[in-house]
Amino acid sequence: MNLGIYYTYQREEAWKVALEKGELIATGEHALFTDPVYDNFKPAYDWMVEQYEERIGISMNGNYPIWCWDEFPDLGRGGHVGQGNKGVVLTVEIPDEEVLASEFSYWHHVLGDFPLYETLEEYDSDEMPPPEIIRQSWNRIFDKAWCEASVVDQPNVELVYQHVVHRIDLSQVRAVMPFVDRKEGWWHAVCGIGWRIGYKLGLIRSKPFQWNNQSNQSESFPLHMKGDVM
Repeated sequence: MNLGIYYTYQREEAWKVALEKGELIATGEHALFTDPVYDNFKPAYDWMVEQYEERIGISMNGNYPIWCWDEFPDLGRGGHVGQGNKGVVLTVEIPDEEVLASEFSYWHHVLGDFPLYETLEEYDSDEMPPPEIIRQSWNRIFDKAWCEASVVDQPNVELVYQHVVHRIDLSQVRAVMPFVDRKEGWWHAVCGIGWRIGYKLGLIRSKPFQWNNQSNQSESFPLHMKGDVM
């Protein structure tokens, strides 16, 4: 069994619930589509649930995927858990067979219910394909070879891969970093630059985490977090 290191950022409330239950699951309570502005995104999230269950062969049990990344998130900017909200970045080690990867920018075609055409010329067409063809075109977001080939003539385009899993057992968590999501304004921008410098120099680090199954609590990270990271 091959294991990979990933990073996921979560609201503090979700982390506290996970510490009580011993696992992190996404019930959808804080999903992006619960915001009335983004409620049209729910079909896309439901589609990702279907894809995970079909491709990975693990049931979501009515829950939603947990989004993970293969690079530590840039906490020098906002947009992770909502401006001013407290959150945590979890460093997790997960079996490769439980992870479904897809390209992040092309995922927005699914969010927008728009076809992911195979060629640029197809985007010039005035006719929208039928729904079943649109859904079929979304499968390309999971094809890394196709994604790489699609930008071979666009050297300035950087592909970013997202990863989803059905749950995270706290025994899979290796480290935790608390943070407060950035707000807008010059002061928060300055603090963001400070965070990036501190992280690059190794002055800001995640705290090692080890889950104690018998006592249902962390041996190295408290339930109630204090402070912020620059």
